[in-house]
Amino acid sequence: MNTSTKETKLLHEVKAAVLHVRDLPGMAAWYAKLLGMPLQPLDDDQPFYEFDMSNQVNLLLDDHRNVQGRDKYPICMMRTTDIERVRSYVQENGITISHDLQRPHPGLAYFHIVDSEGNEIMIVQSEWINPNPVRPTVPDSPIQNRINSVVIPVTHLKRATEWYGKLLGQQIKPDRQDGGPIYWFDMPNGTGILLDDNRNNQDLAALPTFMLKAANIHEACAFVRSSGITIVRDVKFDHYFIVEDPEGNVVMICL
Repeated sequence: MNTSTKETKLLHEVKAAVLHVRDLPGMAAWYAKLLGMPLQPLDDDQPFYEFDMSNQVNLLLDDHRNVQGRDKYPICMMRTTDIERVRSYVQENGITISHDLQRPHPGLAYFHIVDSEGNEIMIVQSEWINPNPVRPTVPDSPIQNRINSVVIPVTHLKRATEWYGKLLGQQIKPDRQDGGPIYWFDMPNGTGILLDDNRNNQDLAALPTFMLKAANIHEACAFVRSSGITIVRDVKFDHYFIVEDPEGNVVMICL
């Protein structure tokens, strides 16, 4: 990315965590149980299922049936109110566009970029706001319907921190640059972006790409254990644990 380009605040917030799945109905049912949310009818012609989360940063399951055969799929959506300006900024700074601007219908536009670490990110402009979001059937569920952070796996933490700092128009905070393994960016809607070089996750078969929130970490862990969900890392530092879904994706549950 061209370091001489002025910082931008064109990307306002995280819009969704995106999880690529193979069995959309099965995975929708699994995550509905985990989140204590009702399972809505699935449209056979729709390649995705979206969970309404508490701060409008949703969890999107997508089988990408219309774009199969790719090595990578988006791991999150970033929202903008001016997608043309973001696209121009991306082009001016030499950022790879892996899927160019699409306008499926009025009020929706998106394109995909590739970050410094090879992750694919979707940039979205959408005018639609759900007037009747689906809420949990178990409002006091140990796993809350809130995404704490989108977790972006990185190889080179310093490089990724600088790259995302410029993309998001945020100054790097020296107190967060302590050598890793993480750096995080706070976002206005409360769901941040966490960069993780995963030096402590080398034992995992897959790397987490989002965090769900728990009010009490030990109660949440006991709940998933009683539900027969695979725990691949038990509670650490009284702060988080990691579970595995039926397709091998891993999810962090944290305070």
